[in-house]
Amino acid sequence: MTYRYLFIFSIILVLISCNKEEEPTVVTPDPPVVVTPPTTTPVTPTERADFRVGFYNVENLFDIVDDPNNPKDDEFLPNAAKEWTNERYQKKLSNIGLVMQGIEFPELMGFSEVENKTVLEDLANSDLLKAEGYEVVHIDGPDFRGIDNALLYKTTAFTVLETEAIEVRLPLSVSEFSTTRDILMVKGNLGEETVYIFINHWPSRSGGEAATAGKREFAAGVLRDAIDAILENEPTANIIALGDFNDEPTNRSLVEGLKVKNQKAELTTNDLFNCTVSTLAAGKGSYFFDGWQMLDQILVSGQLLDDTGLIKAADYFVYDDDSVMFEHPTDGLRPNRTYGGDEYFGGYSDHLAVFLEFKKL
Repeated sequence: MTYRYLFIFSIILVLISCNKEEEPTVVTPDPPVVVTPPTTTPVTPTERADFRVGFYNVENLFDIVDDPNNPKDDEFLPNAAKEWTNERYQKKLSNIGLVMQGIEFPELMGFSEVENKTVLEDLANSDLLKAEGYEVVHIDGPDFRGIDNALLYKTTAFTVLETEAIEVRLPLSVSEFSTTRDILMVKGNLGEETVYIFINHWPSRSGGEAATAGKREFAAGVLRDAIDAILENEPTANIIALGDFNDEPTNRSLVEGLKVKNQKAELTTNDLFNCTVSTLAAGKGSYFFDGWQMLDQILVSGQLLDDTGLIKAADYFVYDDDSVMFEHPTDGLRPNRTYGGDEYFGGYSDHLAVFLEFKKL
């Protein structure tokens, strides 16, 4: 009888562990030098295209209000060790606004690591953005700290037709924690062309790249299934997948799991193309950890690379203006982040924003 109870108890423990959420290890980087935001708009790499679609992992955009349903937001409160005050919150919003101003206010801007819809509405109504007419798409997800994916869009350029939060429930074969960020899907009209936008924030590399690779490969499979379901009914659908994939363009999760090609000549039916290739060749990245990594990417279906539709993907950029960087004594310029552990640096984010230009045909 005792062994029977022990067996039942062990099964209960397994079930409980399956409901836990991914909780990455926090790695504190070297503290950056705080940079005063510029008083002028940084120069963008090229002249403004017809549409810009961007993505930015904003490094923990939390409000200062305690959410009783989310105990993990307690570290971002005025009385917490981080001393997350309204002044710091407003500066964070201003910094994000400066980045969006620097890339000339994209028509579509995906985000990761936002706490709720309120912080996005505060951003859209901030001094730098309120004249741009942004609206918000956000769906609460299961992340253990309550950080989600979201979209800001200009109502003058984009009309939302459908939204969906696609669950990524990790199996025990790849993780003891079952949940990670949802993939946000937004279907809408960009100009006169219908597009499907997938905003991603795949499981982190905390614990080691190889040890956690299975999580991202599983997320890739979930996204691939969602894309295939669309293409089955709409073979020429326009797909844009963007986000913090926590993997490089050459990793198996992207190349095999998501069927992403890094050369246009290799594209076949239903493949996606990785628009980062031009910046990779230039040695750029969007995140720095033991060197530059291109974790933040924008992928498009082949239909957006030819002249058969109404819009065409053109140039991809990493926004690495000096205003969002700091000078590391040995590593050179690196992203100027907001925090390192509980130490406040007052910067922008530990990631750089990326964007892709589209031309009307």
